[in-house]
Amino acid sequence: MELTDLQARNQQILALLRETGRPMPSPGSVALELMRAVERRDVSVFEVCNIARTAPMLVARTVQMANSALYSGLRPTAAMEDAVMRIGVVALARLAVGLSLVHAAGGWDADFDLNQHWRRALARGLVLQHLARRLRNLPSSEAFTLGLLGNIGQLAMVSAYGARAATADEGTEDGLLRHQRRLWGFDQNQASAALLDGWGFPISLWLAALPIGQDTAHAAGRGGELSLTVDVARCMAAALCGPVDPAELPRLYMGAARLGLDAQAMIAMLDQLRADFPSMARILDISTPDAQAEAEFQRLRAALSTTPPIDRPGPGAALVIAADKARASEIDDALQADADLRVIVAPDLWRGLEWLRDLQPDVLVLSAELAGVDVVALCRELRAARGPRLYILLVTDDPAAEMVLQAMDAGANDVLAMPADARLLLAKVRLGGRTVRLIDALEQERHNAFDMQRELARLNANLRAAAYSDDLTGLPNRRALDDFLQRVWAETARVRQALSVVIVDLDAFKQINDNHGHEAGDRVLVAVAQALRAQTRASDMLARWGGEEIVLVCPGTDAAAAALLAERMRGAVERLRGDFPQITLSAGVAQASPADEGFADVMRAADAALLQAKRDGRNRVVVARAPRVPAGD
Repeated sequence: MELTDLQARNQQILALLRETGRPMPSPGSVALELMRAVERRDVSVFEVCNIARTAPMLVARTVQMANSALYSGLRPTAAMEDAVMRIGVVALARLAVGLSLVHAAGGWDADFDLNQHWRRALARGLVLQHLARRLRNLPSSEAFTLGLLGNIGQLAMVSAYGARAATADEGTEDGLLRHQRRLWGFDQNQASAALLDGWGFPISLWLAALPIGQDTAHAAGRGGELSLTVDVARCMAAALCGPVDPAELPRLYMGAARLGLDAQAMIAMLDQLRADFPSMARILDISTPDAQAEAEFQRLRAALSTTPPIDRPGPGAALVIAADKARASEIDDALQADADLRVIVAPDLWRGLEWLRDLQPDVLVLSAELAGVDVVALCRELRAARGPRLYILLVTDDPAAEMVLQAMDAGANDVLAMPADARLLLAKVRLGGRTVRLIDALEQERHNAFDMQRELARLNANLRAAAYSDDLTGLPNRRALDDFLQRVWAETARVRQALSVVIVDLDAFKQINDNHGHEAGDRVLVAVAQALRAQTRASDMLARWGGEEIVLVCPGTDAAAAALLAERMRGAVERLRGDFPQITLSAGVAQASPADEGFADVMRAADAALLQAKRDGRNRVVVARAPRVPAGD
């Protein structure tokens, strides 16, 4: 489904909800005003603070959040401006939205547990925020908001249709979504996307509320990682705030593994969540008895500490790519008889191939009569790409056709003549899932002997990366730069080659932090680091020196060439655009001289040139002394 189609459906869903005449969840006026304000690039901390002060509870909760465990290690603050600069103006707006919705009055059905809904939403928000910080695929404030409000559609449906909108006979989340679509034509995920879209949230956020396989985030050109991240957060929050379903753990393990998380990483994330949850629950006035919360954390921790089951009752997912809607519906109806099977029906071949790549299902049910498609070549390509980890079941009207036999030789595992008995189709899909899982289990056993060596190597690499890289920008840090300088200085003296250094400093960076908050300043540093890295060569060393200063060391480069490189870097930063104010940089360039006793002399010369660039008006490059070459050389 294209983006325009999704937006049109959002409008239809909102219209259907309003037709019931029941009140819908909606952010308060202050929250909406803050959301509009932070969309402006020139908005200041003081302006958003003045808006927030019209809601005293928001002021108190903002200061409380700035002093919470989420920002541990920083000095306590009681000033609104300091608190907003710490958490960021975007986070303030998102907090206002969350508070206004949590505290909104409503005539809820007595059978619906509203506090349980918000407890699960808070857990989902904290998990998603932790994952976003680790994966750097979404600003942390937006990730928390997406988790907190990602299921707001359930509240809208409960308000409109009563508690039956939140319960289903099957007792599973997938069963609930099917129940909602059957009764009202849309489900709570689609309603959540519609509400967030209607409130003016960014497209990327409301699209991520739609899981891959239902309505994919590819409609906006984004990859599946964000939706997969949301799915992992949903699974962990559900396990944390309710009974741990062993059948759901493989889905959680599989999703986490695709994000690069092993069981130890998930346990570490759970321990961090355990520390953050109480303070955030108090900020949002979400009731959680201490004994109950502790029991839930310990139960989930124990479940995650066990070896993940390999042999599930049924395949994790089956993807259907059919020749027409009638055939797709026939297959879908047959497979829905297995409640443990996640069935994904692709609207067309190309969308199906995208989902196949992102979701990695065990079984692919593929029509042999796809119009304009070389099914033989497709089977060959899929087998080459996935090896034995995909079971391809061909469905066809003519199983004896030459093309079908060629497809079997090219990589298809089995063929089924259609129309077929629904039980036979389901049995073949189950068999395919068991076959793929058996192959996975055998491969896991083969690699068990090397797990310890790989783990030790990974830990050593992570420790080295942590010791030699800057957490925020990903650039090498000062320690890494010092090690590089020791090697390059000795090599420069030995081969008598040129060596230059560039010191870069962002102009008026303190004003960005003061006026827009430290989160905006962090986004500036990350964007600048990426822009500068794109201008450097493999032989250069670009490192964060400290604060907003970045150093570039250029072996084999004289001052003139280094100045040209610095000018390209200056221009690249000046052209940067994003969710931060306009930025410029100043740079000082110096070349090593035979008179220098060490690299510190070169750094002092470059630093003096940088100060001169600041005095001359900023946003410029200044070259220090000309290199002194002894007579006769």
